Amino acid sequence: MRINQISLGLSLVSLIGLISCTEQTAGRICEYTPAAGQPNPLGEQASFRIREQEGNTIFTYQPDPSEMLDETIELSGRRELTYRNTDLDTARVILIQNPEHYKRLIDKESNENFAAVNESLTCR
Repeated sequence: MRINQISLGLSLVSLIGLISCTEQTAGRICEYTPAAGQPNPLGEQASFRIREQEGNTIFTYQPDPSEMLDETIELSGRRELTYRNTDLDTARVILIQNPEHYKRLIDKESNENFAAVNESLTCR
């Protein structure tokens, strides 16, 4: 009986540890959603996403949908920019203040900067 109680206690401690690790590594996600009827400055089918993960903020730009080369082979043009040890709100400010980072991320010269995309982010 005593062994069962110890086993149950250890199981609960392990479960609580797993839950707290999940909470620490999963953060907010923001996605670019241009206003209805407005042209997408990133490209017609481009997507832009920001996520917090393990204390880092990762900006992901995908210029167009992935291309299926075969049933099991997918080619993606996705590019990512990571600000390590930086929360999402701070990373957004850093990207606004550093237009060269944004241009490197989207891999093209553009008159638009991140501020235009930042205004149309939906976060959860």
